Amino acid sequence: MVLKSTRSPGADASGLFRRPRLVMRAKRIEEIPTIIAQTKTYPTPVRIVGADYSQTRCVGGDGGTTVDTSALDRILELGETTVRAQAGVRIGTLVRALAERNQELALTPEMGHISVGALAVTTCPQASQTGGMAQLSSLVTELKLITPQGKMMTVTERDRDLMRVLRSSFGLLGVVHEVVLRVQPMVPVRIDYQVASLREFTARFPGIVDAPGALRLHISPFNDRIIVERRTQEDVDNSSRSGIWQIRNSVMRNVLPAFGSTVGSVLAAPGVRAAVVSGVQRALRATLDRAARGVVMYAHEWMRDLPQEAWKARYTYSLWAFPQNDFPKLLQAYFAFCKAHYKEHRYRCNVVNGASRLHQDRGSLFSVSHSGPMFTLEPSSTGEKGWDDFLIDFNDFAHRLGGTPTFNQTRALQPEHVAKAFGERAKLFRALRQRTDPLNRLRNSYFAYLLG
Repeated sequence: MVLKSTRSPGADASGLFRRPRLVMRAKRIEEIPTIIAQTKTYPTPVRIVGADYSQTRCVGGDGGTTVDTSALDRILELGETTVRAQAGVRIGTLVRALAERNQELALTPEMGHISVGALAVTTCPQASQTGGMAQLSSLVTELKLITPQGKMMTVTERDRDLMRVLRSSFGLLGVVHEVVLRVQPMVPVRIDYQVASLREFTARFPGIVDAPGALRLHISPFNDRIIVERRTQEDVDNSSRSGIWQIRNSVMRNVLPAFGSTVGSVLAAPGVRAAVVSGVQRALRATLDRAARGVVMYAHEWMRDLPQEAWKARYTYSLWAFPQNDFPKLLQAYFAFCKAHYKEHRYRCNVVNGASRLHQDRGSLFSVSHSGPMFTLEPSSTGEKGWDDFLIDFNDFAHRLGGTPTFNQTRALQPEHVAKAFGERAKLFRALRQRTDPLNRLRNSYFAYLLG
């Protein structure tokens, strides 16, 4: 048996501390049942980590054992309609391998550092083209996992109800080591932008949501601007890539977070910081105006990977989802909330807020669009001073207005948030988890606090 043991690492890319007693790097699948079975050698809880992309303590170690599956990184089989891969494969690696075969996932995230294992059992909502699929885990057709008792198990879509639960089980029902995902032929996507004030967005909203395509929003509450990014599938790739669009992508995802972090540390006066950040965001909008001219590209071309070193990422966020029909009113309330928070605490997010339209998706138990179409709202930051306090107030705001959180992307989550958002679904999962893992071998304090 080849296992690499290390002591607890420092903070991950989101700035959170996991604090396990042991970190085991599994080289072979057969090593994982041994870790689960030997409770004295490998202390409880046993939590699995792939790329460590989560924004919460859902994989927190609590003095137990963290199993790093990043070495299980082989793509095992590339087929006509599915791909089989080990849990440690990064999505970016998988998507690029599929692109070489003119294939793609039906949903392609913008961040490629997520592992296949995490994709399969967590809530990762994505801007979606049509109904039925808005969570990355809905792509899963088969899972191979190791139960809390150390037994090997295979689950397919024939086990429909069990698959729905496993797709958002967060490693609490078993350790996933192999995943089969649906794939499709590559389809070119046209990307267009509209820039609107909140009043203009509200007036246009029925037409915005009724038109075809996936929707991604870039929101600036203090500048009263909403940038609507629409992605529509094209029959033919009839337009070249735009260099200015690639510049926009780099600015949005790399330069702006780094700039916001620098501003936050160098400029002490909140008013000066706010003015500088607003100026940069206005420049970004000007870039978008030039970029919004019929760019056609493939999904893998908008993907990027975050650096492995936490200090280089300079980017963190939190996510809630809200019913589509009420989203303009929600945005109006959010704009007012941000301004009131800044007036009282002199803090504002220094990265453009994001949002995605999610079609209804009941493929996983904790899908945030389980009950109908939703829009996410994603405050973003470089994690500067004031961010944690902002999130506490934002969570109260979102909870009060009927938002739905996620366990892996909603920071500072509380039990009352979970109970209101998921109701009977949370009770069902808690009962199933207690039967499946009565000794709580895979449960950490984070889920004990939120789910019992």
